Amino acid sequence: MPVDFDTRVGSDFLVGLGYSADKDPAFRYCSMACSTISGVPWYENLWLDDCGMTGGASGGPWIVDMTESGKGTLVSVNSWGFTDKPGMAGPSLRTGSGSSAECLFDKARTGSDPGRSGGYIVNC
Repeated sequence: MPVDFDTRVGSDFLVGLGYSADKDPAFRYCSMACSTISGVPWYENLWLDDCGMTGGASGGPWIVDMTESGKGTLVSVNSWGFTDKPGMAGPSLRTGSGSSAECLFDKARTGSDPGRSGGYIVNC
């Protein structure tokens, strides 16, 4: 699935997928227009306002232009929500050309298996 590090998601229709711990083992999804929210003042996250997924869904993909066969473009992942109201936030991967997220993705995609060496240190 392609990953878009330069998308300008605003009111785009997204599909978020995941497994909420309180609904385990049922696979869940949210499909709605996306907005933005700031969990901290200096960083804007993407936001699915009525998404009812909860803890455990973190890391699930957010996809734009998803087809009935499940193909589309990844623009974020489930990250956090409030405990007292619905909604799911995902980090904006659009953090500028050559962002840390894009650098790490490129290193993982093109790197070789580190074997038993303990992994890699990636300086982006």
